[in-house]
Amino acid sequence: MVKVHVLQVDQKPENIAELTEGVAAGRTVDDWQMPKGSKPGDLVIWYAAGRKQYIARGWVDAIPTMVKEGPGPYRGPVVGMEWIEPVDRRKVIRDCSFDGGIESYQTVDDGLVVDFLKSLGLSHLTARLRLAQLCPTCHQVMPLTGICDNCG
Repeated sequence: MVKVHVLQVDQKPENIAELTEGVAAGRTVDDWQMPKGSKPGDLVIWYAAGRKQYIARGWVDAIPTMVKEGPGPYRGPVVGMEWIEPVDRRKVIRDCSFDGGIESYQTVDDGLVVDFLKSLGLSHLTARLRLAQLCPTCHQVMPLTGICDNCG
């Protein structure tokens, strides 16, 4: 199943420049620090720690590799990078209880992904991710068919 990972960029000018260059190129210029379990096709969202906003997105392009130098311990390439309309961290917490400002990177819990993407204005990506969705009636995970086994 496809995952959603939140990657962070701090306020250092060189890190902001690296993200900006990646968006301009449509892919990371250098590999980016990410969770070890990231897989090609996973969605990544960048959180700007200094601004406390979600600001960009992309797709993991390869399994991250362990690094001995620089930020790590795992880094990997991201493609399809683009800016998103900035969304405040407090709005996302109110909308879905996900707090992406806690760690340097993290994976969004499967049960929060749909509401997280909706909060970011990216709900159109839900179909591409083929995410499990919760039934609006009984709140159980529905099959990918979108028909709840409990409620029919």
